[in-house]
Amino acid sequence: MSEKTENLERRKRILEAAQDTFATEGFRNAEVTSIARRAGVGKATIYKHFESKDQILLTIVDENFKAIRDLALRHLIGAGHPLERFERTCLAIGEFLTENREFSKVLIREAGEFMPEIQRIHRAIVKQNLPFADAFFNALKEEHLLPDLPNQLMLEMLMNLSIGTIYTWTLSDGQDLRNEIVQLFTLWRTKASSFGFQPAQPPA
Repeated sequence: MSEKTENLERRKRILEAAQDTFATEGFRNAEVTSIARRAGVGKATIYKHFESKDQILLTIVDENFKAIRDLALRHLIGAGHPLERFERTCLAIGEFLTENREFSKVLIREAGEFMPEIQRIHRAIVKQNLPFADAFFNALKEEHLLPDLPNQLMLEMLMNLSIGTIYTWTLSDGQDLRNEIVQLFTLWRTKASSFGFQPAQPPA
């Protein structure tokens, strides 16, 4: 294994260990030595990769947001009606958050004081992908499946709805985020049928 590959592997282990530590101990209570122990590295190694514990947290947020972005694009670009693609996307993101529950806990419970920086990271990612979002929202508007509002506002509304759902799910230790998403789209699909849209079966 090359030195570059080893460094990338160590960095990945540090981030995974930090996410688990922040979720279980709380960000402020977490010690860098605890993260190092979980990652199987020395404390000095962590500071070779990250300047501070704050930077570790923001890197966790940035990389998870980008993973969700990549997941969303992969499903939205697929075949099928825009509403069906959107449903598959939301279900995939719900599965990602369920499998990475520690990230949700860190984001909701521990990252309050970093929210301005987290919002900056999020807005930058959204801005990079806004042209695709415009095309997708316009396709839904053409079939009267979304109100005729500015796409930027629609995106912010959907994000606020998503964050609210994740917030409630995380704090209540709910078990089935997928079920909440299915219920939401059942209502939306019923609305869509009134415009003549014949939905396929919900994704398995």
